[in-house]
Parts: sequence; C-alpha cells; structure tokens
Amino acid sequence: MQKLLLLAILFISVVVTGCGDKFAKDKEEILKAEKAALAMEVPAIAMPDYSKGFKKQDYEIYRTNFKKLLEVEDKIVAETRKSDAKIAELLKKAENDSEKKSLQEFQEKLRKDRIEFVRKVSKDRLSGDTFVVGVGSSWQEVEMVYGKPQNEGKESKGFKDYKYDGIAFRDWIGGGAYPANHPRLVNWKSTKVQAVVVTGNNFTSDAGVKIGMTRDEVLKTLKEKYVKKEARQKEELYLSKGYAPYSKDYFDVILMYSMKDTLPYNIFPSYKEGKLVSYGVSPH
Repeated sequence: MQKLLLLAILFISVVVTGCGDKFAKDKEEILKAEKAALAMEVPAIAMPDYSKGFKKQDYEIYRTNFKKLLEVEDKIVAETRKSDAKIAELLKKAENDSEKKSLQEFQEKLRKDRIEFVRKVSKDRLSGDTFVVGVGSSWQEVEMVYGKPQNEGKESKGFKDYKYDGIAFRDWIGGGAYPANHPRLVNWKSTKVQAVVVTGNNFTSDAGVKIGMTRDEVLKTLKEKYVKKEARQKEELYLSKGYAPYSKDYFDVILMYSMKDTLPYNIFPSYKEGKLVSYGVSPH
C-alpha cells in the first residue's frame, strides 16, 4: 500500500512538473524588452488650435516634438517587431492547442499594453472618429496597434497605404493633384495618417460605429459622442445625404465631426440596402 502511495505521489509530481509553461522563460524575456521599449520617454504633443488663428511658433514646437516622437517610436517598433517574430517562432514550436492558446493570450496581452501606450501618446492629437489610431496617428502607432500591414505599407510618390483585413489607413499629397515632377511631390514623405476607410465588421470605432449598422443607428451613435469645438461647426451634426448614380443606395457626408478627445474632421458613411458597408474618415 505504501509503495502504491509513493508511486501515486511520484506520478502526480511528474505530471505537475510537466504541466509547467515551457515557454515561460521566452515570454519573460519578450515582456521585459517590451516594457523597456514602452517606458521610453516621449515628448508631450498636442495639435495647435488653428481655430484661434495660425501661430507659427506653436506650429514649429509641434513639428519639432512630433519629429522627436517619431524617432522614439522607430525604436519601439523595432522592438515590437522582434517580439512578434519571436512569438511566431514559438507558435511553430507549440506541440498542442493548449500551448498555442497560451502564446496567443500572451500576444494579446502585449497588444493591449501597446494600445494603452498609443492612446496615451496620441491623446488630443487625433481627428474625427478613430479606431484606437486614426487621422493624425503616426505610421509607427498604426503598426503598434495592428501589426505589420498586409500590403507591407505600400508607398509611392505622394501616396502611402497601410492595409489590413477590413481597414485601411492612408495618406496622400494634394489629393493626387500634383504632377509627377512637382518638387513638393518628389521630396514628399508621409509621417502620419490622413484618412481611414473601414469595410470589415470586425472593427468598432471609438465612437461606437460598426459596419452593418442601419443609418439611424450610425447617426444616433455619432450624435451621442459629438462635441462642437469650433465656430464653423454646428450644434448638431452637419449632415448631407447623397445618392450613388443609378442606384438606390446612398451615402452621407458629415462635416467637421469631433469627439471629446478628437479634432473636427469629415466622415463619409456609405449604405447598401439600408446597412453601413463603408465608413470613411477623410478630408474629402
């Protein structure tokens, strides 16, 4: 009986020992590097209030600090890419669903930490409706939240595009109006997002809008978060309804939309058969 008891204890000990996280050390190293990266000191930045008139001094301070921010964020993104690459390798080594799930949960925790960092550094710098990041975000901040883009961050003279499954972040110069040899176009380099277009129902905006909503639901949601910040804005949503040619489907134009923590910008919801199919935050 005593021998059986000892064998049982030994068996339980072996099982418990084997149940440990074999990737614990790897996770610890990754987490340590991520925390150090996100703890880097960044300059405080807020967009100048142009509604009170343009002040060159305010703009120069903003531009200088934004450049410093990008330098720090380049270093942070270098670390987040290393972390993501290491986790991808660990997922290949995972021998069962339990190990994969543990790594995926760890990866999601890292993403939440990155989101918290991005929200903090981009506060009062974004415009319109946002998806953690949005108009005014740096490309580094977009990658911190959503990872490397599916199109590897397509960039050409005067245009930059980060595409993900159901959402795209874009920037362009002059709305594509400049000729290819224009000096401003040749020397142009994108540093931040100018437009966001959402077509996937796997995203909910910070205002609460989601693809698939009815027009009434979209407008009700936006009205609940709307904050008038400039004299040019109306007390209520500035709404213009349009129709696509040869179609019963329609789109809305919502001018100068802002929330508590964002600056005024334009929103373009498009509907098909009464349901939201595209949601754009864009200058035009």
